[in-house]
Amino acid sequence: MSQPAVQTSEIKAFAASRGADLVAIASVERFARYPEDRRPEHLLSGAKSVIVVGVRVLADSVRPNLLLSALHHITLNLYHNQIAYDVGRLLDDRGFGAAIVPHRIGNIDAEMRSSADYMNTYPRLFTLSTRHAAVEAGLGIFGKSRLLLTRRFGPRQRLAAVVTDAALEADEPIGSEEAARLCPPSCEACLRACPGDAISRDGLDWAKCNSVIKPHNGLYGYSACSECMLSCPTGRTSAMTR
Repeated sequence: MSQPAVQTSEIKAFAASRGADLVAIASVERFARYPEDRRPEHLLSGAKSVIVVGVRVLADSVRPNLLLSALHHITLNLYHNQIAYDVGRLLDDRGFGAAIVPHRIGNIDAEMRSSADYMNTYPRLFTLSTRHAAVEAGLGIFGKSRLLLTRRFGPRQRLAAVVTDAALEADEPIGSEEAARLCPPSCEACLRACPGDAISRDGLDWAKCNSVIKPHNGLYGYSACSECMLSCPTGRTSAMTR
């Protein structure tokens, strides 16, 4: 019995119908230069494609106070995790393999977060970085803050991914000229906005960043600092200037 077909356009339309603001696809070949334990095949044998779905961050929902900011991000994580699951279920219905790469919902790992090695350990728990997958799928680039910058929303989105053995048409990564427009070399908005002085032209100092966000997890169940996200002019809407 032949395997039921699935079209790339169908997957994208389905994700959008479930509420995805962003959806793009990367082939597993794009991850060949990654460490072996950070490749899609480490999650699903025979993987061929990575589907990345994203939902927008509403800037006015992270401005009022830290608690509302944390709750907004937790809500978005629930939302895009559900979209990724729905896409995975569609693939499963068609006879394809699907491994969901979600984002954590809240402070479910309080003891781990107290570890001195937390910032080195946590990113490896899910094997595949959804931000890196989004770059490989052509959704955006890494900004100076190491947040994903997309054409439509700048750094204001949350992501989940689906690893599948369905052979889907991959999107093209963003080229250097467009990357320079998304994150102009001269822009220092996020550098100036960071309360922990963690962002520089040399990259992000995770230890300094963690010193700012770590207390939020105990108070709100989630990191609530969004200053680099809010300060970035890329993808900024009129509502954000109020």
